[in-house]
Amino acid sequence: MPPEHDVLQAADGMRLGATLYRPAGDSLRPGLILVHRYGGNRAIWEGFARTACHAGLLVVALDLRGHGESAVREGKPFPYSGLSEAEILNSLQDIEAAKNHLHAHGADPQNIALAGEGLGANLALRYTLQSPDIQAVVMVSPGLEYNGVETEEAIRRLVDCPALLVATEGDAYSALSASTLKQAAPVFAELRTWPGASHGVDLFAAHPESMHFILQWLRSILDGK
Repeated sequence: MPPEHDVLQAADGMRLGATLYRPAGDSLRPGLILVHRYGGNRAIWEGFARTACHAGLLVVALDLRGHGESAVREGKPFPYSGLSEAEILNSLQDIEAAKNHLHAHGADPQNIALAGEGLGANLALRYTLQSPDIQAVVMVSPGLEYNGVETEEAIRRLVDCPALLVATEGDAYSALSASTLKQAAPVFAELRTWPGASHGVDLFAAHPESMHFILQWLRSILDGK
């Protein structure tokens, strides 16, 4: 089925651009939310989203507030470059809206995963802490801190949710952050690195096998729920 372009609304009224990738069939599906980096938009996840959909996941990729088609508020420009740290943390409401969108379109509410890259990885972890129904979180090129969103103390509080930490060896800050988070995690956390210096989903172009590794990891968890 072709991707469906939608407009979501966060709890505070922020309107958000999103794309839903719906696999064929009417059965209850595992759901996956994709969250982009600071300065990015949902389009950077398109290749991964299509592949995940083909693998049977109901996928939603969204533009976080201030990004892409989510950069207008009350008729005025609302660019990411002007967001305060508090406003960036309000992006957790955007992820909540994306999860509700999955529920409304047939995702199994007990079988939802999150994947983020860069700032989106940090936000994905922080959202998982407040939403115990998230069953798995994938953090691609995470940071110990991006734009005020910290992760080390957050991952120490993670309960009953496996985490996959992904980085390239030459992306020094993300590689160090991923290693530190792996050591701090009290739950099952897997660390996987690849050669090179790609950041975020740029990894998929440099190492296409990484995309399939992540999806196999997700399915190993979601298929067992």
